[in-house]
Amino acid sequence: MIEPLVIQATHDCPDVILNKEMNCLEISGKALPENPKEFFNPIVDWIKEYAKEPNDETIISFKMEYINSASQKKIHDIILICKEIHERNNPVYIDWYYHPDDDGMKEEGETLSDLVKIPFRFFIY
Repeated sequence: MIEPLVIQATHDCPDVILNKEMNCLEISGKALPENPKEFFNPIVDWIKEYAKEPNDETIISFKMEYINSASQKKIHDIILICKEIHERNNPVYIDWYYHPDDDGMKEEGETLSDLVKIPFRFFIY
């Protein structure tokens, strides 16, 4: 059993809830950590472990207010792991939330969607 990973948001780092048993995979807030590798590596490692035995359906939600370029790369890495799950015929959905006046965040999700070719669902919040 993979243990849940919960990271409380800070001024520079997002809230993270990764809980396989509750089928809750969510990253929300601002992502501009001083050291993106240090912050995101446990998340990437958790997703890699999850990918070995994913749930019947995987939904990962991104509710981002801001993502710096170094964090974009790490989020892309996370989504690439989700693509691997999807390619093994396990349904995966990326739920990408953005504020109605934040065209940049919507475009970021659209760009990621075009790159990985897995189902993205866009929601305004």
